[in-house]
Amino acid sequence: MSTAQTAKTQYVTAANGTKFAYRRIGASTGIPLVTHIHYRANMDFWDPLFINTLAANRPVIVFDQSGVGRSTGEIPNTFQGWANDLIAFVKALGLAQIDLLGFSMGGCAVQMVALTAPELIRKLIIAGSAASVPTAETVTEIVWPQVQADPKYIINLNDAVTPEEVKYTLEYTFFPEDKIGRDAAEAYWKRVLERNVADEPKNLELVDRDTGAKVQLAAFLEDWIVPNPRNSFDRLGELKMPVLVMNGGESP
Repeated sequence: MSTAQTAKTQYVTAANGTKFAYRRIGASTGIPLVTHIHYRANMDFWDPLFINTLAANRPVIVFDQSGVGRSTGEIPNTFQGWANDLIAFVKALGLAQIDLLGFSMGGCAVQMVALTAPELIRKLIIAGSAASVPTAETVTEIVWPQVQADPKYIINLNDAVTPEEVKYTLEYTFFPEDKIGRDAAEAYWKRVLERNVADEPKNLELVDRDTGAKVQLAAFLEDWIVPNPRNSFDRLGELKMPVLVMNGGESP
């Protein structure tokens, strides 16, 4: 059974023309769990412990979105665009139904996948993420507006360029600022470095700060947090599949 450290990168060309890079991990049969990673990251940044645990009894598919990592194409400037690409990827694999997990900005994208192609999604998991901004000025019966996460984390993640900065920013952004957090971050990084597949060098570079990252950030700043009835918040009632939402103390 393949693991996050040993699975070979495969490629499939979707109807939209993008050649998607992906890996299958875990069991060969069953409904796969497809995972969409966070801002600026490619699939090499998934924690092998997390992915292998999910894949203990089922197939898991990790992939690079359009214009990221080993995939071709361009990064769309809306999460609807990200969703359209993910749907094209799933259809190119010939999958009739999947479970879908998105982390951070990936969590924004998977909401739009579930709203656009609900027939593809059996179960939806949204982690460290948030719905879009509502169009109504006053929203009753829920806590809104949200308490926004400290912008220092996204600023730090946005600025990282060198390998040392990348390692530091992932520790700073996703782990608590104490010894337990630092130790956990160091253990995570060691696991990421364990990947060893012949003729496949690790890709631990974040999406280019001055090109692709600007487009990714625009999807959030210029579309997701701008009132738009076609984004997720006003349409959450359309979701009929089971949805699990997981956020930490300092998540969005």
